[in-house]
Amino acid sequence: MTDRTQQDRSDLTRRDFLRSATAAGAGVVVSQVAVGQDSAGPEDQINVALIGAGSQGRILLNNSLKIPGIRFKAVCDIWSYSQKYASNILKAYDQPVNVYEDYEEMLASENDLDAAFIATPDWQHAPITEACLDAGVHVYCEKEMAHNLEAAKRIVTAAQNSDQLVQIGHQRRSNPRFVHAKNMIEAGDVLGRLTHVRGQWNRATIINRSTPKKYEMD
Repeated sequence: MTDRTQQDRSDLTRRDFLRSATAAGAGVVVSQVAVGQDSAGPEDQINVALIGAGSQGRILLNNSLKIPGIRFKAVCDIWSYSQKYASNILKAYDQPVNVYEDYEEMLASENDLDAAFIATPDWQHAPITEACLDAGVHVYCEKEMAHNLEAAKRIVTAAQNSDQLVQIGHQRRSNPRFVHAKNMIEAGDVLGRLTHVRGQWNRATIINRSTPKKYEMD
């Protein structure tokens, strides 16, 4: 555990953390008016670390910067290019951060973290989430939760044995508009008896991102 007491961490309420984490995962632009505060003072600040600063990690970072009260303290990634990319963005927002390659070193060194955003490959979600919870840090972990059921159960068990919060980034399960639609169908019975459902998902083409040769990694 870090030097901060558990009482200090209790100042981060369940509602406040879930509000921020959900907004980040859903890519929602949250204005200061929307969260009911013009600015966030030191007592409202949530100190976070980004673990995994690839494309999805940067989405979380950019959207979290729009939420009052979130302050990045550290970035962790095994790739120097991603480290530099994320830290430069934060520097431009007057949030200079410590940069790490090893998440265990980061957790041991950063003694004022409240939460971590995990956006690494799926097979690393379980060990990193466990380490964060053991360090007394709340977790917002990207989907998929894990690459197999055993690893997913490890996350559930670790969360149950911890006083910290864990949220998995299935943002459309948290988005109020989807929750409302589900309630209308199930409780409101607005569609009557469903006999057939057809779904499709259209998304933009993923841009082919090139990397400077000096940053290539095997």
